[in-house]
Amino acid sequence: MSGLMQTFPIRQIIEHSPGVRSFYFKQTFGVCAGQFVNIWLPDVDEKPFSVSKVANGLIEVSVKAYGRFTKELMKAKEGDLLGLRGPFGNGFTLKNNALLIGGGIGIAPLRILADELHQNNKRFVSLFGAAAKHELIFKSDFEKISSCYFYTDDGSFGKKGLVTEDILKIIRNEKIEYIYAAGPEIMFVKVKELIDPLNIPYEFCMERYMKCGIGICGQCVLDDSGVRLCVEGPVLNQDDLKSVTELGKIHRDASGRRIK
Repeated sequence: MSGLMQTFPIRQIIEHSPGVRSFYFKQTFGVCAGQFVNIWLPDVDEKPFSVSKVANGLIEVSVKAYGRFTKELMKAKEGDLLGLRGPFGNGFTLKNNALLIGGGIGIAPLRILADELHQNNKRFVSLFGAAAKHELIFKSDFEKISSCYFYTDDGSFGKKGLVTEDILKIIRNEKIEYIYAAGPEIMFVKVKELIDPLNIPYEFCMERYMKCGIGICGQCVLDDSGVRLCVEGPVLNQDDLKSVTELGKIHRDASGRRIK
């Protein structure tokens, strides 16, 4: 598949917690960990989402209800037709002795990465944080294939606190040589601040408002780098991020206007 929109029936829907669901579609194209697809909801809009798993002939996309589009998507039923196009962007590379850091729904794109690392006999450790236990999606799946550390804002599971607070200790104790992260940009800012002095290479799976998916509209360009997340991203490494001046600070709305 490519930039051409195609319609697919929803094969299955799994609800992980209130407002967090996975949607499953027949797999007709290959996807690498970190790549995304655009989902079109008729009469509503089209939005990009990371693929969270590929298995048994199905593609899984995991979504959290946040804005108008995702709240409408939660009303979809099995058998409903949705439009898909993609996959788009560059994905993760596979490294050994890695630390996966996920915040909230950012855990989703790390699920397919964990599968690929495991299938390629790469050692990795998982570090995840969320507001509460029910938002730690795929917890049991990660526990089956890696050592895990969990943090919740309310202390309902794992350690109470932010996912970033023990990163340096975990890196040291687990002998981490590479880092992957996905989640809110404010988390990236803190992770970057902690690990840059260590010179440990890393890759962040970024999210911005994306429209076209093929690098034409400029909606997802990161200042001052010129990086288009839908083409050069959404996975960026430490070198890609050196010239980005707006990490965790600026976003654009649907018109392309900067908002803080």
